[in-house]
Amino acid sequence: MAKPVQQQKRNVNPKVIAAVTLTVVLIATIVAGILGLTGMKLDNQGLYKLLAWIPNPSQQSTWRDALVPGADFGPTLEMTLAAAPVTEGEAVTGAQLNETLHILQQRFDYGGFSGFRVERLGENQVLVRLPLSGARDQVYEQIAKRGEVGFATPSGEVFLTADHIAQASYIEDINNGTYAISFKLDAEGKRIFAEKTTELIGQNMSLNVDGVQVDNPGISQPLTEGQASLPGFSQEQALIYATLMQSGPLPVKLTLENQQEGAPLYGTDAQNTVIIVSAVIALLMALYFLVRYRLGGAVAVWLMVIQLIAIWFLAALTRAGFTLITLAAVCASFGLLVYALMILYNGTKTDLDRGRSIRQAVKESYTGIGRVPIDVLAGLLLFSIIMIIADKGQIGVFMRTFALGLLVDLVLATVGLRLLLGQTISLFGSRTSLYTSARKEVA
Repeated sequence: MAKPVQQQKRNVNPKVIAAVTLTVVLIATIVAGILGLTGMKLDNQGLYKLLAWIPNPSQQSTWRDALVPGADFGPTLEMTLAAAPVTEGEAVTGAQLNETLHILQQRFDYGGFSGFRVERLGENQVLVRLPLSGARDQVYEQIAKRGEVGFATPSGEVFLTADHIAQASYIEDINNGTYAISFKLDAEGKRIFAEKTTELIGQNMSLNVDGVQVDNPGISQPLTEGQASLPGFSQEQALIYATLMQSGPLPVKLTLENQQEGAPLYGTDAQNTVIIVSAVIALLMALYFLVRYRLGGAVAVWLMVIQLIAIWFLAALTRAGFTLITLAAVCASFGLLVYALMILYNGTKTDLDRGRSIRQAVKESYTGIGRVPIDVLAGLLLFSIIMIIADKGQIGVFMRTFALGLLVDLVLATVGLRLLLGQTISLFGSRTSLYTSARKEVA
């Protein structure tokens, strides 16, 4: 009887797998880095192209189209506004002008503008400096309105003003692409709104801004919960009306006197200075890891490069712009990755100094002290998501980019480091001197 032929299993050399894995990731990193610095045409005519997204001092790079500089680092639109009293015959007081500055700050902050500055000029003027790109689309209407919001009956009687609106926001209706304004009232506003909407069932109330009707919703049932939603606005309308509801009216009337282009808020050279200083700091951190952790340090530097490529790409994808807020979010997330790597590597180094193998040291670091930075990253990510939901202003803008950076950090610290370091050990060996500059402890 013939015996079945037994096929011998071929064991793939781990070094081959490691070499292929590291080569693929390295090529992907280099390609992403080159594209991030240069961009790429996606067709022969160049009509479709991938813009560069990594900030650099080159004036020829297209990264400023992907990350449009805000007023912090880019050209500004300077608007000089004259303040006049609401009631004729009265004078504009210093207290009213200071309150005007405060309310305008709130409005731009709530509107999520990419850097801005509001300051007082003389006795009755206000200077507003905004990012030039896109500023003319909506800003003048938002600034110039006194912003006196009121709900009125069909006869024109105003029964509720923004004084009783505790919170306002806007959200997109994904079914039809329009936006709805939502607002929440204080206790007194809740009572007034409930009484009037009960009285006006089957009729319409009007939403007025500075005495002009901007919406005329019908009332089909009493609104007694102290909150309501008004649908059917464009994004610009929703932003403006929600902002006016949130901030309340200005104590003065503003009139545009002059409008011109201006320099960046932090100076003409601030953009390149920030980029160069940030690059130098990143290089110093890279040098620290290379000297202290050698081959392991090279893996850490690799992860830092991946993080910067990824976070700037996501910032460009979400149109965060190149602003002080975006820069702070990127630097904060990058610093937290460095912190996580330091903790993980220090834990690994401690075990290496005690004579353990590199693989065992890495494993112990993740199950021991290395859990701390990962838990910190996860906790901060959860906090960021909550703040994004709760805040529509500058804090929310910061948190969106920061949360994306934290997500990248978590992936790199939990998966990326183990993958690259593990494959590096397989390819180059586990000799302790490859991964630490210190000698083993003497028993």
